[in-house]
Amino acid sequence: MAAGATCIVDTAFGAGAGFLRARRTYADAPFNTGLLHYVALVESAHWPNTDSTSASSPPAQTLAKGLSALGVAGPLKQGFYRLPFEDGRVLLTLCIGPRAASLAQLVLQADHLFLDAGAAWTERELHGLQTLARRGTTLFWEQTSNQRGDSPKLDARLWKPHKPSTWVFAPAWALRRSRSAHTQVFAHAGRCTIIGAGISGALVARALALRGWQVTVLEKLPQAAAGASGLPAGLVSVSGDSAADPLLHLTRSAYHLTRHLLQSVLVRGEDWQEGGALRAELPERHRRQRNSTRLDSTQQAPRPTDASGSMLWHPEALWVKPQAWIRACLATPGVSLRCEAEVHGLGYHQSQWTAFDAKGLELASSELLVLCNAMDAARLIPARLHGGEACVAVSPAAHQALAQIHPRYGSISSGPANGLPGLPALPFHGQGHFLPAVAANTGMQWLAGAGFEADDSASEAACHQGNLARVAALVPALTVPLQAQYAAGQLTLWRGQRCVSHDRLPLVGPANAGGENGLWMCLAMGARGLTFAALCAELLAARLMGEPLPLPKRLARLIDAQRLQKRSIQKTE
Repeated sequence: MAAGATCIVDTAFGAGAGFLRARRTYADAPFNTGLLHYVALVESAHWPNTDSTSASSPPAQTLAKGLSALGVAGPLKQGFYRLPFEDGRVLLTLCIGPRAASLAQLVLQADHLFLDAGAAWTERELHGLQTLARRGTTLFWEQTSNQRGDSPKLDARLWKPHKPSTWVFAPAWALRRSRSAHTQVFAHAGRCTIIGAGISGALVARALALRGWQVTVLEKLPQAAAGASGLPAGLVSVSGDSAADPLLHLTRSAYHLTRHLLQSVLVRGEDWQEGGALRAELPERHRRQRNSTRLDSTQQAPRPTDASGSMLWHPEALWVKPQAWIRACLATPGVSLRCEAEVHGLGYHQSQWTAFDAKGLELASSELLVLCNAMDAARLIPARLHGGEACVAVSPAAHQALAQIHPRYGSISSGPANGLPGLPALPFHGQGHFLPAVAANTGMQWLAGAGFEADDSASEAACHQGNLARVAALVPALTVPLQAQYAAGQLTLWRGQRCVSHDRLPLVGPANAGGENGLWMCLAMGARGLTFAALCAELLAARLMGEPLPLPKRLARLIDAQRLQKRSIQKTE
């Protein structure tokens, strides 16, 4: 990891006492510039003693609230969940599920390991812990007389006693670089240029700035969030067909990270609002989703005034105004924004990337360049770079992935919500979404959209009618009032283009296999940009700096920018 950063792995998390001690120590340390990563392995499906009303301190209360929110959809689901604290400088990563399975999916190098004294350990689990250690890692294991089971002893060739219940990882031989699933590309923060000031660029800028980078964001349009990220409001939700669907686990991790982040940077009720969303129940043969609850009582969630058929409540859903979110991220200390700065070419010389304008003048220069400019990214990675030395800028796999990026178009209709009869209490989602009441300059507004079309040829009237038809199918009581607003010219229309990859998953990671040349990308969020953006930014920053990943490594591979190459290798093996 980067200098100053600390990584702690705790297998006895309980109610989080160890995390709270580490957080307090971090907050009290003078001149602390690095991040604290606290990785907790949790097997239980219930948190002990996490009632926020009984928590003794503000940090304990915020932790309790964060843990409680993970169970909003029922018993805790297996997976990795990252929760930021202390303005994003303390990162708690919860690995929920069987201990051996979580250990096998971790990607990190720990400074300290805390073992659960009350649990039996297997040789396989202790080996998994060993792979997380670096030379000098300390291990704390208080082996009490009433310890359950008969755990094996630590390998004396690797672990040297330091003091009672404490060992240090000090093998007598040199450690191979390949023993770690990933290594840091940058040991120290430096300068970074990000192309694109949409939701991806803004969140990558924030993630890197929190790690000490000086970030310059270049945007070709007159303001940030002027492209697809400029929609008035959108839905962040968990999606996926079943517990076996990787999309379900990706979006659930992404949702909870996003929700926790929004709490610290935006105003609830004005810029974002949680509470879930409704969806019309599908026929039995098509009902595969498991991240929802049938609405059969008002105790679960408010019923809509008039909805078509039975409703499913998806508690893991919220709406957010992306423009407000982007502004908050770009206001992070260490981030500077340059608008009307269109990049026409890239140069690479002496490990520095330079972005040039149409006249060949330098816009920015840095050792790290991150492409967050969606459909325009492929144009900026030509076979020959603008001046400078030869450089393998992009691998064949990433080049193929960029070549397969394609646009999809959508629109959002909006109109006045004050006094509108039949308005549901919660948003709807499924085929597009409907947000019943979002604060705007002109008062409360409803929004409906957004479509996923291959071209942008539809007229404004056709876009409106398509959006209104979706609402009418879900809430028939709104059909007449919304058509009346349309006839009176009270509706406004937003249109935008999404950047979609070959498999509709983001492209995150280095443009070439190793990433050492400093050219990275975070783009192609598709229809789930608001859901994926924060998680993808964390993943990119973690890989750059050799930090613990916010995802199990099997899921991180699914959104790796090099995944086409890895899949082709797997097919030949």
